[in-house]
Amino acid sequence: MEKEMNSKWALKKTDATVLVAKSEPFTCEVLGSLLKTEGFDVVGRASKLDDLISKIQTKKPSCVITEVGVIGDASLLMNALGQMKKVPKVVLYVNSHDTRDISKVLEAKFSAYLHAEDQLEELYHCLQSTKKDDTYYSTCFKDLIHELGITEADSETLRIIKSLTKRERQVLQLLTKGLTGHQVADQLNMSYRTLANHKQNITQKFSLASGRHLLRQGLQIKGFLSNPQAGGK
Repeated sequence: MEKEMNSKWALKKTDATVLVAKSEPFTCEVLGSLLKTEGFDVVGRASKLDDLISKIQTKKPSCVITEVGVIGDASLLMNALGQMKKVPKVVLYVNSHDTRDISKVLEAKFSAYLHAEDQLEELYHCLQSTKKDDTYYSTCFKDLIHELGITEADSETLRIIKSLTKRERQVLQLLTKGLTGHQVADQLNMSYRTLANHKQNITQKFSLASGRHLLRQGLQIKGFLSNPQAGGK
């Protein structure tokens, strides 16, 4: 039983500390009040990123509930969290339909992803059931990213994506657009042999059986390739 409890970070209402951040101060206040009514210890509210980061550092909540409208592309928040000894769990509401925005926050690999249209019951279920080493995706959020053609990448796939060089990322992006090898080489102003080397490197990084699988692999992670913060030099 103890091992099972340790496998989850389900928040206990009696001792969990929650920080709420929403771009609209009124909705932020409402959500904070509703969580308090449910028995959660709401230690702060924020409607701007700098205020959110400051309160995370001073309040040290066990959970942060925020939204894309507050954190932007997530890099500043991730940097701030990376400097903390005990990193809070981050539940992110996505209210954007921009593929690049969503791909960026997916790469940040927060603890949970909900859609802005999810009901409060979904949030409560998330807070009470999410496993420690897993990422929680609400059904509504999954529907959104599938509609946009974005794949939920596991941690190993994200690691490989981040290991791609800028050129390798460009090659894979152009291949997913249906360009031939010669067209890709011409567009990137490189020789076909150089292109072949890039394709071989990408194939090896993803442990693909052959370069013929590059197009399928590229389409599966297409949404992540447009984020320049996730690639190599």
